[in-house]
Amino acid sequence: MLATNLYGAPASLISFEVSGRPFALRVDPAPSGTSERVRQQAKNARGKGPLLAHHRPDTPPPPVKRSNTAMSVLEQINPATLTIDANVRAEANLDKAFLASIKEHGVIQPVVAHRTEDGTVHVLYGQRRTLAAVENNLDTMPVYVVDSLTEADRLAKQIVENDQRRELTDNDRAEAFHQLSLLGVSATQIARKTGAKKTTVDAALKVRADDTATAFLAAGMTLDMAAVIEEFAGDTEAIEKLESIAKEAPQSFDHTAQRIRDDRKRQAEVAAAKADAVTAGLTIMEDSTWSSYDYKGPIADIRDLRTKTGDLLTAEDANAAYVRSTYNGPATTYLNTDWKAAGFVKPGAPRAGKMTEEEKAERRTVIENNRAWDAAEVVRIEFVKGLLKGKTAPKNALRFIAHAMGVHGYTIADGLSKYSDFSVELLTGKEPKAAGFGGRSELAKITSRPSGRHEINALAMVLAGYEKNTGRYTWRNGSSTAAHYLTQLAAWGYNLSDVERLVTHPAPVEAPAQENAPVPEDTVSDESPELADATADEDDPAADPEPVEYLEDIQAEQEEMIGEEYAAAE
Repeated sequence: MLATNLYGAPASLISFEVSGRPFALRVDPAPSGTSERVRQQAKNARGKGPLLAHHRPDTPPPPVKRSNTAMSVLEQINPATLTIDANVRAEANLDKAFLASIKEHGVIQPVVAHRTEDGTVHVLYGQRRTLAAVENNLDTMPVYVVDSLTEADRLAKQIVENDQRRELTDNDRAEAFHQLSLLGVSATQIARKTGAKKTTVDAALKVRADDTATAFLAAGMTLDMAAVIEEFAGDTEAIEKLESIAKEAPQSFDHTAQRIRDDRKRQAEVAAAKADAVTAGLTIMEDSTWSSYDYKGPIADIRDLRTKTGDLLTAEDANAAYVRSTYNGPATTYLNTDWKAAGFVKPGAPRAGKMTEEEKAERRTVIENNRAWDAAEVVRIEFVKGLLKGKTAPKNALRFIAHAMGVHGYTIADGLSKYSDFSVELLTGKEPKAAGFGGRSELAKITSRPSGRHEINALAMVLAGYEKNTGRYTWRNGSSTAAHYLTQLAAWGYNLSDVERLVTHPAPVEAPAQENAPVPEDTVSDESPELADATADEDDPAADPEPVEYLEDIQAEQEEMIGEEYAAAE
């Protein structure tokens, strides 16, 4: 049937029933003189300004007589003609992905509106969709026009119930992306059409290309976790470890994955060094029994040997090599497998006494925790970078900055000076062009920009100072400064690894006096060189924690201050 809309223009009206309830579908053409006002409102929303209220036509339409029968009318209305009232949202937040989705697909879920006696249509639910439709210059959009606010509440709740009945899982999205790719749609096009990030689409397609990763995704793993499984495709041991940690301690999944990456890297470096030694004509020794205190065999480190005239040997005098992984990368020890037959001499006494079982266990713990710290450092820095990408600073950031300035001044000053390059890296996600103090010019450019990220910039410099004053030594030294830093990161959502918890929750025992003493280079152990070098390569005197610069009572209250005092201040 034909009808006229509220502005006297022709309109199409179709009546129908759904589950015994009357509905009508009306298609209205756009009246003139209203679109520019509402379009300006959409621009304000895109710029995150507050939602404006009561924009209506210059000339109000004549009042319309309403029927006593309640009816929900589904109309196709030009969004520029709608009035948006005050909203509980302080900002509309029309992000690019949302605008792109509305532009590509239109408004799929109808908004709910109420027509007043003067004929004005007020949007009750769906302000963001309305503003996005205006911004994209859509001619019409679906609107449920209801007779009363009570009816509007009922209909809105029904829509929300249907909309939230079953949220798409990561597996559902990955399968959808996969089906689109089979139809020849590129990852870029999939991202554009669905509003997903291209990195997410790429990860989903990689996961779907691997049967094992796809199975884990279908079993409930997140897409990020399944992408890590795909990264280690073919490595059964790594996948089993990741599967176990995902079930038992999912908060440690990233740390475990990074530890596996680090182990792989070390193994690859050792393999490359061994290949170089073989190319040089050397035999690879796979064990280090020759380094034991009581070893009496023919193999010897060429550093322990001399020519008959007392001269030192060189690598050219070796016929074998032992390659191991150290903190600074792979290390090759050059050997002679029969030094007596080669005419060399071995002057002097053995380099050291035999290690006790307790000392061996301690060295193994040092090696394990050092490697765990390396892995945790990578995950921790990525978390900090992600924290600083936000449009607003995390909760209590300003208080944390002020506290750091008052208590750990020497530490955070490093983030402004000698580690300014690292501050730049945290803020930009990229390595700066100049290292060390040279990064100050880049940092100056970032901090001088007229943006709203000044609090985040300040936080980045503070966190850079804290982070650069940590290292492998931190888990053993029990620095209260590092404990304060790590505890705050945990309060912001960072999952502490086990080795980091040794800093935030140290065992209530006094460490041995010589716990961190380096092993002299010219000593010999009856254990492998890995154990002998466990601390020699790692203890950097220059990296000792800063001198105590605050009162003892402040030290004791730091962790409580972050957790309880911050919360009490809200």
